[in-house]
Amino acid sequence: MNKALFSCAALVLTLTTSSIASAQGVSGGIKAGVNFASVSGSDDDPDTRIGSMAGAFVTIGQGLLAVQPEVLFSMQGSKFTFGTAKVDYFQVPVLLRIGSSAKNKASFYGLVGPSFGLRIRDEGWDDPIKRSDVGVTAGAGFTVTRLLVEARFTAGLTDFSEGTTAYKHRVWSLLAGFVF
Repeated sequence: MNKALFSCAALVLTLTTSSIASAQGVSGGIKAGVNFASVSGSDDDPDTRIGSMAGAFVTIGQGLLAVQPEVLFSMQGSKFTFGTAKVDYFQVPVLLRIGSSAKNKASFYGLVGPSFGLRIRDEGWDDPIKRSDVGVTAGAGFTVTRLLVEARFTAGLTDFSEGTTAYKHRVWSLLAGFVF
């Protein structure tokens, strides 16, 4: 069910992006990369879990400020002495893009905004994991012709565990993609 929901949302975003991409002020694309995820709040001194992140985005606006909603699959969690604890999310960041247009030959930009996550799967946790997560994302990137490279940090704002330990996500991401 969760995979079907993610696939359906990604398909709708892709079709919407391609059908309105020719409209003035709207572009979109796809991106994928690697996550370096950990959690705060643990007494166990967690290590980084390396996972993937992939999805699609739409950029609305061509000036200095634009809105960039995204639909992403994100592998998060952490490594502990007892093993790797995993939480994978369907994420929807709604980001303010500050910088020149993605349709320029070359552009640098910053991103900041909230990120809303819906848990797809969890494995290896002692405590039950909440169904949703909220975070804040900040990052920077650049585009050259239609290729993009981006780095970002997402900090969880809510405790995602229903147990006694107040876990919050801390995720660094490196992404590459293509702008339509």
